[in-house]
Amino acid sequence: MKAKAKQPLLHAGLWIYLVVTLFPFLWLVTTSLKPAKSVNSADFLGFFSPVLDNYRAIFTEGQFTDRLWNSIVISFATVLITVAVGSLAGYAIARMNIRKKENLFFFILTTRMAPPVAFGVPFFLLMTKVHLLDSRLGMIGVYVFMNLALCVWLTRGFFDEIPKEIEEAAYVDGCTTLTSFFRITLPLSIGGLITTAVLVFIMTWNEFFFASILTRNVAATYPVHLTTYFGSREIEWGKLAAASTVVSAIPIVFAILTRKYMVRGFSLGAVRNSK
Repeated sequence: MKAKAKQPLLHAGLWIYLVVTLFPFLWLVTTSLKPAKSVNSADFLGFFSPVLDNYRAIFTEGQFTDRLWNSIVISFATVLITVAVGSLAGYAIARMNIRKKENLFFFILTTRMAPPVAFGVPFFLLMTKVHLLDSRLGMIGVYVFMNLALCVWLTRGFFDEIPKEIEEAAYVDGCTTLTSFFRITLPLSIGGLITTAVLVFIMTWNEFFFASILTRNVAATYPVHLTTYFGSREIEWGKLAAASTVVSAIPIVFAILTRKYMVRGFSLGAVRNSK
């Protein structure tokens, strides 16, 4: 009876949380559809006639399309390289007898402990020296470095959850360590790998600090481009909202397409950790 009495309160709390969470996105979409003369009004959809002028403007004026394409290329390339290298490193730390393995693992994690601003000057000098300043390749290298520790940490936990006996059975059948990894371990940990890929993608997609100091025109990403809508005399709220809506939709769609794998990935380790 007490549990049934708590259900309405739980549902009410969830609805309140949902409204509070979605309100900024609702404001963003609403503002992007407003005409220029009413962009500062507090009216929501249904109280004004929506127009697509702001969307038309960002795709026909300026360099928004180029910046968006840079973000797509850099983010997906970073995810592919980071997950490929990080999963191998995570598997090695989880399964192999490496001398001072925990010390090595802690050293890898230290790359995520310092604030990004601590790497700003070293990265700038390095990219200038190797002639990769304002290049997609240089930005991919920076983002792989910044996200690799997270990937190793997550994938090690996922591989630890897979019983070693399954791989030992594969060895009996003639599989090598590498063959067992690709045929047995990877398929069993696909949920965790996709969860890691989504997290790395979101962190790379939304990153602003390194993009602002290591790019100029060629490899500039969309977060840098959004600052161009802040003028000295006015802020172009309509175009800013339209561009933000477009770039927000991409990771949302990505997460929706991989949601079933993400649920499996987040649930890995739940049984052992609850003991």
